[in-house]
Amino acid sequence: MKLLWSSFMSLLIFVVLAHAQPGFISINCGMAEESIYMDTINITYHSDAKYIETGVNNNISEAFLPTTTLRQLYNNVRSFPNGSRNCYNLSETTKGTKYLLRVHMWYGNYDGRNSTPQFDIYVGVNRWMIINDRSTVPFVREMIIMAKMNYMSVCLVNTGLGIPFISALELRPLNNSMYKVVNETHSLTRWDQYDLGRPRYNNTDVNAGIRYPDDPYDLLWRPFDDINWSPFTTSFGVTNPNVVFQPPSKVMMTAVRPVNESDALYYNWAVDDLSLQLQVYMHFAELEQLNATQKREFNVCCGDNLCYNSTIRPEYLITTTVEPPQPLTGQSQYACTFKQTSNSNRPPILNAVEVFVIRQYNEPPTRDQDVEAILDIKSSYQLKRNWMGDPCVPKSYSWQGLACNYTLSHAPTILSLNLSSFGLKGEIAASLANLKSIQSLDLSWNNLTGPIPNFLGDLPFLSSLSLSGNQLNGAVPPNLLRKVNRGSLLLSIDNNPNLVTPVNDIKKSRKVIVPVLASVISTLVLLTILGFLLLKFTQRRRQRGNIAISAMFFSILTSYLYISIL
Repeated sequence: MKLLWSSFMSLLIFVVLAHAQPGFISINCGMAEESIYMDTINITYHSDAKYIETGVNNNISEAFLPTTTLRQLYNNVRSFPNGSRNCYNLSETTKGTKYLLRVHMWYGNYDGRNSTPQFDIYVGVNRWMIINDRSTVPFVREMIIMAKMNYMSVCLVNTGLGIPFISALELRPLNNSMYKVVNETHSLTRWDQYDLGRPRYNNTDVNAGIRYPDDPYDLLWRPFDDINWSPFTTSFGVTNPNVVFQPPSKVMMTAVRPVNESDALYYNWAVDDLSLQLQVYMHFAELEQLNATQKREFNVCCGDNLCYNSTIRPEYLITTTVEPPQPLTGQSQYACTFKQTSNSNRPPILNAVEVFVIRQYNEPPTRDQDVEAILDIKSSYQLKRNWMGDPCVPKSYSWQGLACNYTLSHAPTILSLNLSSFGLKGEIAASLANLKSIQSLDLSWNNLTGPIPNFLGDLPFLSSLSLSGNQLNGAVPPNLLRKVNRGSLLLSIDNNPNLVTPVNDIKKSRKVIVPVLASVISTLVLLTILGFLLLKFTQRRRQRGNIAISAMFFSILTSYLYISIL
């Protein structure tokens, strides 16, 4: 029976994985480890256990579950009662690639306190948003971001106003030709993204709309209508073979026009922060086969009379995308106006619209090589310490046991690393060689074995190295000994019984060098003083004509110097 059940589960997992989406990361947070399922939209969701090492799994009572097409996403949450910063490490990303990041939150009174907490969410080293949602529907937010490294961290930060939690986390790779404003310092947070002309059949379902598989990037196009609009559709597909990105055909097959065809068409929205910079994308496609006497053309202006510089003439079943000539800012109420020209006898139309907030992130993350090195060290030694997110930034959440240099303009670097008494096993990690700025390294009182690697002597700024209390063997590398003898490195290697060059040899060499140097210096000082006295003495004796006494005095001084040096 057990064998039959095991075979069934293996087959089920194979079937689910066979339908997995390339590059998609879909995480149901708080789900049991190794759990996996396929949702109603054919996306495979996994447990978050392999992406985070902290937190507590919690289940949502059936009475508190929301009504949504992705209901299973909200069955459970992961909460973080311990630590000020807890981070998901999405290590399956590619530096320089643009991604859609989506988070889901549903409190669901999982803790029985009936009090929704407030906390921060960071992406990398920059704060994305403050979570303080008390709505009756799940909280869903999306960001378009470019990966700065070959991993991405999403961190929940406790600000003292309640325990952070999360329901689900999704990451989707995009084509780099999409959303050109997005780069290493600028991202987009979705404000509106609507499929116009499609009825809103369920206003409370935040996941309702066109998404995967209709949209291969799994962007979420929610339906939207307005009493001042007249919707219309086509049964024919809409394409544009000349562009890499466009809204899905299913989205573009619906559109709106003004109820009174002689009127302008308006799209309105409001913001609560006048400092926000907004990026607007408008998508058009002609859905009616116009005859020779019919003509549709119109002008587009958004915000404070920022007008698109060309007249819009939608092509039949082909998508055209336009945006204002510059970002919109400084207003609490916005409107995009679509007004037909004097040559037009058909009203303006709009198929889909996207409004994003431009976020500028100037805080540089820790240098790539340092991050990759420290993550490899953590993996190599299977460290369970609460090392999550960026090692150095923000300063208030830098990793315990690290000290960083923040004076460099391009990126912080790691200056010191203290792993003393961490229970480290195995050889000294080769990735330490990539910490090029490190000055102090403490690996003492662990169970490290093997030889002391030569690369430690090649670290250009290393001035303190403690390897005491391990099981290292072989000889101390000559480049380390040279630094010790020059006085540029403080080296501790005692209590390593298998080292060929024990610590006493280094101490002995220092015992010989230091007294000799002290003797020479003291003698030189004495010589200077006596020389000055000799000069005075000689001058006086010359006046008296007694040169012989001076010669005798100088002979005694020379003999004393010779004996002192020996």
